[in-house]
Amino acid sequence: MDAAWNEFLDGAAPRGHAVQVYRDVRELCESVAAYLVAGFNAGEPAAVVATAEHWKCFADALEEQGWGSARIEEQGLLLSVDASETLAAFMVDGSPSPERFEEVVGGLLRTIEERFPGRQIRAFGEMVDLLCQRGQPEAAATLEELWNDLGGRRNFSLLCGYRLDVFDRDSQVSALPHVCGAHSHILPAEDPVRLRRAVDSALEEVLGPDQTGRVYSLAASTDPGERVPLAQMALMWVSAEMPALAERVLASARSHYLAAPASNAA
Repeated sequence: MDAAWNEFLDGAAPRGHAVQVYRDVRELCESVAAYLVAGFNAGEPAAVVATAEHWKCFADALEEQGWGSARIEEQGLLLSVDASETLAAFMVDGSPSPERFEEVVGGLLRTIEERFPGRQIRAFGEMVDLLCQRGQPEAAATLEELWNDLGGRRNFSLLCGYRLDVFDRDSQVSALPHVCGAHSHILPAEDPVRLRRAVDSALEEVLGPDQTGRVYSLAASTDPGERVPLAQMALMWVSAEMPALAERVLASARSHYLAAPASNAA
């Protein structure tokens, strides 16, 4: 896994806002457990806004790392709420209400702050993903903005999860630009090194070496802060700017990614 990503999970700097794009929930469970356990071991409380199905996976992963339900309850470091119910509490006419978001989510964080004054909170949420799965990417983007605004005023880090296919052109054109733009740390695939190699091979296979270099150069120029992995930037750029060839590039990248062995990158 990417070193910068691991640093976020371990250190979770205040107001950091990370996102993991995943296909299999087990990928997300690994990150969520690592993120929460690092915080628990440091005495940092957590707020988890997850679906019931995913919470079971998270709980199993936490138990494997020594934080079973009994220990978590004893320490009192975790406040977990249902993602669907929490989302419904601040949606108005199909869009997140800033006032209700402040009341519901801000209130959730206040409850933890009152119990653990002065400690950083580690938050995880997947309400944005629920909105995307319902075909409401604009509402998801609005919700990300509300989280970022809240993060500028409160002492917490935030990890989000999106179930998206990085080899799908619609995802690259509609959802992923907003997702990448809203976060400080982005993990576009479980194995970013393998993704980079797959994208390298796909671009050279479809476009040739000269055009591959040009695509990387143009893609990199759209993210001067270098927050987004270059392979993801290249897929996003090709999907938007080269529609006639994008499907071939994406299909080739998918094939190379699935066929390659896992990388050993830390």
